[in-house]
Amino acid sequence: MHFHVLGPLEARSADGSAVKLKPGKPTKLLAALLLHRGTWVSMDRLIDLIWQDQAVPASAAGNVKSYVCGLRRVLPEPRIESRDGAYRVSIRPDEVDADLVTTRAAEARLMLADGDAARAVALLTGALDLWRGMPFGDLTADDRAPEVARLDEVRWELRELLATACQTLGRSAEAIGLLRAMTCDDPLREDIWTRLISLLHEAGRRGEAIATFRRARSAIVRDLGVEPGAELSGAHRMVLGVS
Repeated sequence: MHFHVLGPLEARSADGSAVKLKPGKPTKLLAALLLHRGTWVSMDRLIDLIWQDQAVPASAAGNVKSYVCGLRRVLPEPRIESRDGAYRVSIRPDEVDADLVTTRAAEARLMLADGDAARAVALLTGALDLWRGMPFGDLTADDRAPEVARLDEVRWELRELLATACQTLGRSAEAIGLLRAMTCDDPLREDIWTRLISLLHEAGRRGEAIATFRRARSAIVRDLGVEPGAELSGAHRMVLGVS
């Protein structure tokens, strides 16, 4: 099976056909189990996750058991295990897209180290295409926050690796586009600004490189109250031809 959590929850059987999940609390239950995949989740914790910011009914525990029965009926394989007062979803490696993208990042690093940038581009592009929205979007922001933060870093690394692979293949325009988008998403990451300025300079786009440094400095001074660090300032001096 395949479970897609990089956006609204979707489940698909081995042949790719969609599993019809009942919307609402049953889907939220499966999302909660997938968020804590591989571990036992207590009934109390599941109730907290499912009825977040809502009055918990007296029948909550019975409702959870009913939702589990419903999920077991629609999932094509036995997946939800139970023990006294807790449930767990059984997952095999690479069945959850949130785990798959982590694996893809590691594989792409090895490909780049081996000089196989073309395969790395295909792998990284496919991994980034798995994002369909906010990870674990069926759960509340507080509940999913640690996993979302981890996945944000994975996605950032995938984009960095893709920019490196494109640059290695001489596809400078694509690498510049990726880096420019990343500076918009997080204008305080000086390493990305530095890479972008250096790549613009290598591409003969000196004016754009200078303007890019000005934008970077403006964001850093405005939001952090400090001047750019040594590497970013060094990239600017390189563009200016100042030692």
